[in-house]
Amino acid sequence: MRRQYCALLLLAFLAAAPLLLLDLSETVRWKTPVLRNSNFTTSLSLEHNEHEKRHNSTTNESVGPQSTSQKKKKPVHHHKRKRHHRKKGKQRYDKYIPNVSAANKKFLADQASVKSVPTEAPGWVFNKTAADLFREKIANGSRVVDGNFWVTQQNAPLNTALHAYLAELKVSTSVFNRLPKENPFNARRFNTCSIVGNGGILKGSGCGKEIDASEFVFRCNLAPMDSAYRKDIGEKTSLVTMNPSMLTYRYHAFAKGSKWFEKSKKDRKAFIKDLSVYGDSFIWIGAFFTRTYELVFKTQDVLLEGKAKQKVVIAHPDFVRSVHSFWKENGLKAGRASTGIILVSAASQMCEEVHLYGFWPFHSDRKSRRLTEHYYDNALSTKYHSIPDEFKQLQRLHNTGVLRLTTTACQSEINADN
Repeated sequence: MRRQYCALLLLAFLAAAPLLLLDLSETVRWKTPVLRNSNFTTSLSLEHNEHEKRHNSTTNESVGPQSTSQKKKKPVHHHKRKRHHRKKGKQRYDKYIPNVSAANKKFLADQASVKSVPTEAPGWVFNKTAADLFREKIANGSRVVDGNFWVTQQNAPLNTALHAYLAELKVSTSVFNRLPKENPFNARRFNTCSIVGNGGILKGSGCGKEIDASEFVFRCNLAPMDSAYRKDIGEKTSLVTMNPSMLTYRYHAFAKGSKWFEKSKKDRKAFIKDLSVYGDSFIWIGAFFTRTYELVFKTQDVLLEGKAKQKVVIAHPDFVRSVHSFWKENGLKAGRASTGIILVSAASQMCEEVHLYGFWPFHSDRKSRRLTEHYYDNALSTKYHSIPDEFKQLQRLHNTGVLRLTTTACQSEINADN
């Protein structure tokens, strides 16, 4: 009996011996014990590292063992918008930047589409008769007579109201005093104007000098004016548009209440500094799709406080509504005209000749050169606009001599290459 008891003790000791080699203080992920045996430890460590690499590089499935309490990660879809979230109730700015696979797919599709796009008529010649007819059609039923396409004390009298889409603004005394007395361009027409779009076709175009040679230069949506771009986009700015949503995204103070806004000097200084690159231009803001006119007034206050050179002007809602109706009647399918096409409409009232640069909706040029959406980034346009449809309209106007559309390198760049 005693021998049997000793035998059992010996067996128990032999069974427990491997546990003495364990160091319970050392674990890998998922609490797996590591043995003192160096060969086994190295093998397990390598296996764990390999798992980590697979885990980090995989977006739509989890790899390796998981505890039952660990939640599985949701798959990441390639075409999902990159979102910049704010607190609940605040405005959210969506920016769609395609990943490598989606961008390549877009390029290949546009490469095929460009082959069916007719080229612009060579040897462009200004057709004054056609241009004047176009001007008359744009002005019909809107407030753009003599270039009066923004809100002034003349077209927005005291105690009246401005109506458009989702907003209404009553012209109180305080609002009235903020408005310019009249449009500075009334009864004035510039010989040549350039409208600089933001298309990737501008990159490497060498159109900067040609753009700056115009008497008046329009730019869109506070596009970057870094020195690296100036050979292609120029540096002269007479008027630049600004989307109110850009304020709340780039400068958080504009999205806050008035008390917080007054205390936030950092955002206000950054805003003024960023605008300095546009010189003494007009900042044109469309304020009547939603209640964004409050942002317009904040912008005015910041510019006055900082003694900035720029002046804020507000696109007249009657003009914007009329422009949307005009282009819709002429075949534009999108729910909303883009900033570029609105500027074309405004420039037709101010300028004898209108020249367009950076208006190209494809990620491939006619020589199959790969392009980005903008000359400065690859964020795709929103669903509200139909840029390819607008491009067809602009091509038609180019071919009839109403305006000039540049979709190739400018002559100065061509001569430099030769």
